[in-house]
Amino acid sequence: MSSLPRTIKGFFTLGPARFFRQLNNMGDTKVGTLVGTDQFGNKYFENMNESYGRTRWVQFGKEDSFFSRAEANASQVPAEWHGWLHRMLDAPPTVDKTMVAPTWGMEFTENLTGSPKAFKTYNTTRPKVYAWTPKVAPRA
Repeated sequence: MSSLPRTIKGFFTLGPARFFRQLNNMGDTKVGTLVGTDQFGNKYFENMNESYGRTRWVQFGKEDSFFSRAEANASQVPAEWHGWLHRMLDAPPTVDKTMVAPTWGMEFTENLTGSPKAFKTYNTTRPKVYAWTPKVAPRA
């Protein structure tokens, strides 16, 4: 929850468009210094004047439109930035290269569960367990 002076300062610092976008997506307005950007367009901010636990946050690259709240989720944050956001690392990955995500021949992808791009098996897959159908004998 924001105080009134903090909210007014955020409105004038961020501008009306970014102010209302943050209010819609995060439910709060925050102003901080840009620490870095990842390969997906996510921007990472820090403000040490905030209360503990609220000093670091991410502005998702998919938050460009006002109505895009459902498109942004936590699985879009790469591992190295996740460590910085959750205070496992003091320095961001742009400065400290100790937490560089290994590449095992695959690119980082977000969790697509629940989206139209989610993996679905073919319906031609044979079931491993078959449903039991009772056979009823006629009564004598």
